[in-house]
Amino acid sequence: MTINNKIIDHIKSYSKENFPKEVCGFIVESGNDIEFLPVDNKHPNNESFFIISPKDYLYIKNKYNILYFFHSHVNSSDFSGLDIFYQKYHNINMLLYNIETDEIKEMKCK
Repeated sequence: MTINNKIIDHIKSYSKENFPKEVCGFIVESGNDIEFLPVDNKHPNNESFFIISPKDYLYIKNKYNILYFFHSHVNSSDFSGLDIFYQKYHNINMLLYNIETDEIKEMKCK
């Protein structure tokens, strides 16, 4: 993983601050920097699922080079079937942070 510890720490603290909600965001290139940009989880059942606004996605996609889409899981350390479907559908690298185990997983596009 090419993401520095500062970004990883930001992801972890953001996830823990918003527990028990699943949180999401993007890891992007901004000039020569890599940033974590949180976005609101709009899903009505945000403790088990996530959904992002198409406006948020398009704004970020048009302004930055997206390296990863990120979301947290409250009690599962694996990507769900739905996560895998969306990763393939959108052809986007994904990061998953499990709050319970303090583990980060990566799923890259093939």
